[in-house]
Amino acid sequence: MVELSALHSLTIEMHGGMLTLAAISILAIVLARIHQRLRRTSGWYAGFKVFDSWAERLLQYAEPTAYVAAIGGVIGLIVSSFIGFYAWPYDALMNSPLGLTKVLFSIFSTELWAIFVAVRSWYGEKLWQNRPLSAVFASIGIAGFFFMVLTGSFGGHMATKGSVLDPIYQLLGTDPEAFWIIGLDVLPILIGVAFVEIVVFFSLFLRIRTAAARRQTDLAKL
Repeated sequence: MVELSALHSLTIEMHGGMLTLAAISILAIVLARIHQRLRRTSGWYAGFKVFDSWAERLLQYAEPTAYVAAIGGVIGLIVSSFIGFYAWPYDALMNSPLGLTKVLFSIFSTELWAIFVAVRSWYGEKLWQNRPLSAVFASIGIAGFFFMVLTGSFGGHMATKGSVLDPIYQLLGTDPEAFWIIGLDVLPILIGVAFVEIVVFFSLFLRIRTAAARRQTDLAKL
């Protein structure tokens, strides 16, 4: 019979790879969009015409890749979290400040990536044509990736295996064992704040979409 700890490690590798691919795809899309914008607006950038075909290919392949990888990553995060609650001793999670912080960051990452998938499903590829919307959209994905990396880093320290981020912690003079540590009494409040953030993000997206629709309607009437 497969041990839960081994299965938990497997799901971590799966969603970690998927969300890393999604984050890389997001960065590729942003760079391609910046290139296309500079080609239209900046005369000094005219010499970079050779990259036009590369930018088009990045947008063609990276956009759906980010979407599909994010869907798989969200599923993997949920499954991994569910297995982790059974794989780890209860005391290691609920009575450990580091464990509570890991749980919190895992929730943040899941929520942010879920927002990313939901917004992409709602607006489709056209959302990249709206600069404010696309900027917030890309930021959500990168923030979700950031919290996923920290979650994995804290998990490595809980398993006494260390983390690939340890050189960065040393460079910053930060002790990961005392990094953003929270208590059990604070966890429900922070989770509640995270859910409020979801409502705020969706309200912002709906407001932008409504404003854009009104502008198109007004232009059509003219």
